[in-house]
Amino acid sequence: MKSLFAVLLCVLIIGSATFVQGGPCPEVTEQLGDAPDVTTWPPAPYRWRDLATNLYAQSYQDVYHYDDAVVTVTYTPCECLTFAGHISAVNLKPNFAYQIKLVGKPTGLWGTDGDDVTNEMLGFTGRWWRTQPNTGNSSDADYNANHDNPDYIFEGYLVLDFFLTNPDGTMEIDFAVDSSFHVLWWEHQRTPGVCDSPVKWTTVIGSASDPAYDIDVIPTVIGVFAEIERLCYGTTTMPLGRYNCRLLLTEESFHQSGGGNGYWASAMSFDYLEFEVVDTMSDVPDRPAAARLGQIHPNPFNPLTTIRYELDKPTVVSIDVLDISGALVRRLISGAQMPAGSHTVDWQGRHQDGRPVAAGVYLVRMRAAGIEQTKAVTLLK
Repeated sequence: MKSLFAVLLCVLIIGSATFVQGGPCPEVTEQLGDAPDVTTWPPAPYRWRDLATNLYAQSYQDVYHYDDAVVTVTYTPCECLTFAGHISAVNLKPNFAYQIKLVGKPTGLWGTDGDDVTNEMLGFTGRWWRTQPNTGNSSDADYNANHDNPDYIFEGYLVLDFFLTNPDGTMEIDFAVDSSFHVLWWEHQRTPGVCDSPVKWTTVIGSASDPAYDIDVIPTVIGVFAEIERLCYGTTTMPLGRYNCRLLLTEESFHQSGGGNGYWASAMSFDYLEFEVVDTMSDVPDRPAAARLGQIHPNPFNPLTTIRYELDKPTVVSIDVLDISGALVRRLISGAQMPAGSHTVDWQGRHQDGRPVAAGVYLVRMRAAGIEQTKAVTLLK
């Protein structure tokens, strides 16, 4: 379940100022601006139809611009377990769908303001867009083969969540990076897969008196979900390290182009987002968790990976490997009393009876100190 838990457990590092450990971790609020540059499918027209495909009034299309919207992101640019925060939006398009993305800034495009390390971490967690040559969708294999070639520029990006605006163009949403998505779909357009996001439902309403419509809109219930890109919904973990990237809102086109349908055009962005993701919160006082499931390394792996966990006090620990349906694959620690401190346990990619498991995504679940924590791990062929 998404929450702001990770935001509250932080040690502040903002620019050259470092917060002394032991105090609160202040939040930062930044305002997004119009994002005229298009990171996917250029040239991409804006979409002028709402979620129910009602065409906005021509008078609205003639005057609306994202400079008129007010969108802010509140987050903690600290040592956090993941990037999380809150987006508040006013005067976006009504009854509309937007993707929330973290987008890398390759130095081939951004120069000294870029960050190739962040760009790579986002690409391997999310997706790749090749800006040159032959602009288009890319892949891990393409990036690995060509990223050292100066004629190639790859932009890594992570679709972390999405939201549907209210009939007045407003929206408030909490977010936390725990999923890596591809695109959005209408619920009636495609059946959600087992690893896709839950469906978000909304009722599209409007009237001829609204600025965006010139006729009364028949109320329509619409469901939208996100197709998974990597792993399964809720199981993505961000690579550890400092991030220098963009926060981008992108219009969702629902796989249509032309005639006012749009094509994933960029809408609004904050181009200087900086934060840090760490493995544990051991320096934060009064943390509520007495046991923490730490880094799983290497991940992906073959043939062996090491699972780290930390205990504040002697605790009974159980650690299991599950498949993505939740069925038990291997019991690594079965209710053993463990001393306080940092510990590791290995998994060699085998079932309980010793047979090798198939390549794919598995879940490592730890139960200790009255809490349950789960992280995903991928076994390669």
